[in-house]
Amino acid sequence: MAVTTTDAVLLRAHAYGETSRVLRFLTRDRGIVGVMARGVRSTKRGHGLATFASGRLTLYHKATRDLQTYKEFAVVSPRRGLGTDPLRLAAASVLADLVLRHGGDAEAGDLYDALAGALDRLEGTPPAAIAGVLLREGWGLVAELGYRPELQRCPLCGRELAPDEMGRFDFSQGGVRCADCATGGEGPRIGPGARLQVGALLAGAIPDDLERPRAHLQLLSDFITYHVAGSRPLDTFRILAALLPPEAT
Repeated sequence: MAVTTTDAVLLRAHAYGETSRVLRFLTRDRGIVGVMARGVRSTKRGHGLATFASGRLTLYHKATRDLQTYKEFAVVSPRRGLGTDPLRLAAASVLADLVLRHGGDAEAGDLYDALAGALDRLEGTPPAAIAGVLLREGWGLVAELGYRPELQRCPLCGRELAPDEMGRFDFSQGGVRCADCATGGEGPRIGPGARLQVGALLAGAIPDDLERPRAHLQLLSDFITYHVAGSRPLDTFRILAALLPPEAT
């Protein structure tokens, strides 16, 4: 077994037996890595193993194993603030679940930086702004994973959509159908204002006039379900929706 050290963010952890934990990390050098951490629940070796923390992970790596062997995790960014509000915690869980569902064991430097940055920004977000920040960061991760939707040209006929044109979001085609091609199609109708807002979110901006965040979150969830999550919705989206305050509808 080779000793490997890499930047990592802890995405999920669950107990294994009375003293151990199974951990899932996104690492810069090896993508998603599963780790068996024996004895960490009863010793100081488990200090700092908090979900969403970033640091330097050292493990014993063997290519033929599904679960690698934990050595240590030196925390750099604990991100304790993500756990101080249920809505913020749920939003962070959505981002982690998205990355976990995509999987992959290849080098993930850009994805690692995108997720770590998203969690840092989310940690400092007040509850009233969480929905908008999650939409921006969620669409950003979707684009980083290679699934950026086409919002300007109809994916069927190739025509550029007019600025005031009503279209239909076609998940199977990965974009917005024009009005001519929208008839009889599946997927939610999307107006020019909402299309501009999704474009702004993909560009890293939160529109000042962001309307109907629940509808935007449902669109993001449905897109992820079709393209990233293997046709199974992320449970974390359902939990998040239950926590959204009435004024966020």
